[in-house]
Amino acid sequence: MERKYDILSAGLLVYDIIVSPVSAEIFSGDTQKIDNIAFSVGGDAMNVAADCAKLGLKTALSGTVGRDAPGDYLVSAAKKLGVDCAAVGVSDTLATSCSVVLGEADGQRHFAYYGKSNYTYDGSPITDGMLADTRLLYIGSALGLPSLGDKTLADLFKRAKAAGCLTAMDATASFDDLWLTHIEEALPYCDIFIPSYEEAVKITGETDPAATVAFLKARGVGTAGVKLGKQGVIVEDIECPAFRCDNVAGTTGAGDGFMAGFVCGTVKGLTLEERVLLGSAVSNCVIRAPGATDGVESYEKCLAVIEDHKADRLR
Repeated sequence: MERKYDILSAGLLVYDIIVSPVSAEIFSGDTQKIDNIAFSVGGDAMNVAADCAKLGLKTALSGTVGRDAPGDYLVSAAKKLGVDCAAVGVSDTLATSCSVVLGEADGQRHFAYYGKSNYTYDGSPITDGMLADTRLLYIGSALGLPSLGDKTLADLFKRAKAAGCLTAMDATASFDDLWLTHIEEALPYCDIFIPSYEEAVKITGETDPAATVAFLKARGVGTAGVKLGKQGVIVEDIECPAFRCDNVAGTTGAGDGFMAGFVCGTVKGLTLEERVLLGSAVSNCVIRAPGATDGVESYEKCLAVIEDHKADRLR
């Protein structure tokens, strides 16, 4: 059945101020000069929406921004990509969530994060009608949304499933250190869950990625995996090394890029291996530019990256 949206991406919306390169000495002196500063969209839900729109998906966005310039920037940037922002709420009392992203010379990054507007997001702007119009609901940073947890998240996923909508989520750091408790009730209604290794260890208590996958599957997750950073990713029984990149500009948004590619492949009906490769290709594009989504160009470009990766593996 044809639906209005391929994906509805909901959750964290963040205005990123990216500065680089910085070193630890920044905290021992008054001023440290930097070479680059950029202003970019950020937050898992925003990044996945932007990436999916660039991949050609019909995309909608839901979250909360403030009535301020950063909020206007995020909504305007999404709309320029053709993303439907009807379910983005505006707070009159809280500022738009923002991050100062400190990037080291090797691409590693550290965040100074203000998130109060995101903390209020509870999924209520997502109506049953919107879910019926959507092929896949993605929750960006489920553990960073204290108002959307436990029963609230489970109920949203139940509504999605009743509407014939696939469900997926990412994790991020736990707001209240209740890692598994925050999402456990929602796991049986989650079709796709691929946290980072650090998040997976906190959620499951398992240090072996294969054991993490088994843990999540035993609790009802449809497709489970673990993002392994520089080492790549494991999804179900498929292990995929990270694609080679000799010019890493920044790793901000790399995990979101993987999720965008993976869910894109899901709605396109690709095989599991093809979805893993597409996610890895989008992630590889992301790390070639400083912003969280700037390096992503198109679906065709990502297919070319996959072919380059295959050729590189044969050398």
